[in-house]
Amino acid sequence: MKRRAVIAAAAVAAVAAAPAATAYAAVSPNSTVALSNSALSPSSGARLFGAASSSTSVSFALQVPLRNQALESALIAKGTVLTPAQFAAKFAPSAAQMSRVQAWAKKQGFTVTQVSRNSGQVMVSASVGHINHAFGVTMRNATLGATSGLAVEQAPRVPASLGLSGVSGLNSLTKMQTENQLKPGSLRSTIRPVAKFSKSKSAADGDSTFNCVDYWGQHLTATYAKYQKESDITCGYVPQDLTTMYGVKKAQTKAPTIGLLLWGSDPDLLATTNSYMQAAGYPLLKSFTPHVTAPNKNMADCDPYGVQPELAIDTQSSHSISPNSPIIYYGAASCYDADLQASLQAMVDAHQVSTISMSFGTTSDVPSSNPNDGLTPADKAAWDRPLAQAALTGISAFAATGDEGNNSTDNCTATATKPGTPSVGYPAADNYLSAVGGTSIGLAENGTQPVQAGWENRVYLQASPSSNQFTDVTKQVFTEQVCGNSTATYVTNGGGGGVSQSWAMPTWQKGHVNGISNTMRALPDASALANPETGFTIHYDQYTVNSAGKVTKITPTYATYGGTSLASPILAATVALAKAYNNVQLGNVAPLFYKLAGTSAITDINAFGKYGAFLQNTSGQSLVIGFDQAPDAAPMILKSGPGWDNATGVGTPSGWAFITALK
Repeated sequence: MKRRAVIAAAAVAAVAAAPAATAYAAVSPNSTVALSNSALSPSSGARLFGAASSSTSVSFALQVPLRNQALESALIAKGTVLTPAQFAAKFAPSAAQMSRVQAWAKKQGFTVTQVSRNSGQVMVSASVGHINHAFGVTMRNATLGATSGLAVEQAPRVPASLGLSGVSGLNSLTKMQTENQLKPGSLRSTIRPVAKFSKSKSAADGDSTFNCVDYWGQHLTATYAKYQKESDITCGYVPQDLTTMYGVKKAQTKAPTIGLLLWGSDPDLLATTNSYMQAAGYPLLKSFTPHVTAPNKNMADCDPYGVQPELAIDTQSSHSISPNSPIIYYGAASCYDADLQASLQAMVDAHQVSTISMSFGTTSDVPSSNPNDGLTPADKAAWDRPLAQAALTGISAFAATGDEGNNSTDNCTATATKPGTPSVGYPAADNYLSAVGGTSIGLAENGTQPVQAGWENRVYLQASPSSNQFTDVTKQVFTEQVCGNSTATYVTNGGGGGVSQSWAMPTWQKGHVNGISNTMRALPDASALANPETGFTIHYDQYTVNSAGKVTKITPTYATYGGTSLASPILAATVALAKAYNNVQLGNVAPLFYKLAGTSAITDINAFGKYGAFLQNTSGQSLVIGFDQAPDAAPMILKSGPGWDNATGVGTPSGWAFITALK
């Protein structure tokens, strides 16, 4: 669905071994309970086919009720921070109950892969055959939209004596995607400049040799502007620019530990990052610790080589904001929910990081039309549990809201009369984290920001640089971009926002979201740099993979990227620095964004339709990209406005004022 700076990878995955042969344990129906929260509804939008192969391995989690849930919610609402030991004492199930669940799982032939008493979850893997017999279900092959996987429609039955509250992961019909956008034409072997698009000189400044500039306003080829402020497109900001943009210089003596969650790995990432930092004249990354789970059979569906740019975005933008910070990376076994949830839980249990950034998501937090069809309550709880634990133990989590606006044109069959359905994705919709939207930032050479706008691009064809004739070509270009047409040239998507269909509105958001909803979670909370046309330079290894899945070429590459997957680590690292500078313990900081709204700590983004950038390609065509205009008048209507808005949330951090105010 997104343009990639790598050649598509063939299936490369390590197939998880099935459990050793074990006698099935018989369970009397009279002593079992049905877990209706763990199965798809019979009226599901999913399509179920024949029975799944009994030897197929599945990862899932057994959930035990946590104690004192009302107290947990109350403490989180107050912003209370506990030690891990205090959290366990108040909320964790008993060790005896967790042991009973583990013993039962092993008796069923399940392989216990991870246990988290704090979250009341026993992560296991098992063959379909063992699952069918243990739970009294029939796992079937299924599809939901474009995703293929397994599903069960019957409620799994378990012994009542176990006290289980749910089983997550039995329905593998949701997988994550990275939320990044490559700036077209930006692949290169050096930091600056990017490619030559035009050699025409400008009557405005007489020196527009390149079609991209280091800073906003250096050149402007156009002599007739459509917007109040225009500039030739920026080549791609570098680490020092992010330091300036977010006003964090004085706090960079601090070294909070930053956590990143994704899937896969890049063994050369530290070396590639430091090659970039050396070339940029920026401090080297001294501490990078990867915790990578061996890939399973699902990794083949996760673009295992295409994820490399995302790893670079997360690592290099975090380091740019906080150059002394150790970075700890958790790489899941695949991009499917169960694997990412397990790695997230492991990072929260380890309790070594100040913040966690998740630069991935789905295009809908309900992947079908029926509320519990694609994301069961148990699946939802598998995200809530580690994130609530993080919030109460002083770990601040952040998630990208997506790069398709409100997803209303995400369907390639959508038309003007039958558009896609507006939606938001998860985990960004979760109540225990900060959902991060996207901005467009024009950074001037003197360090000021003459342009601060939302990221919802619109594209106009200009007859010539001196003409006032503009033709809206957004829909045409946007359709090519999303539907995989290789002729697409310009990124026209935008940061995500809207209303959740699954997560209820948290108390701290009530009265702040301009009437978009009174009952359901609204996105985003805040925003940061995301527009690829004002994007960030990254350095990574570009892999060429043949049809057999073998890497045939590795090319060290610089490129300019954007996306809310850039915004999330930027905001997470900024908050980590602020927490360290102020020596405060904070968990979920989303409520603080709303408390700081309207103060000098937050810049309210209210620039709809004001700013744009000029681009002249090699064919002589002139285009103007408007930064804060939804690609379609309806239903994609995300745009900035006074106060909270569905494109940028309450706004974006205001440099040093934000750092000192986060207490």
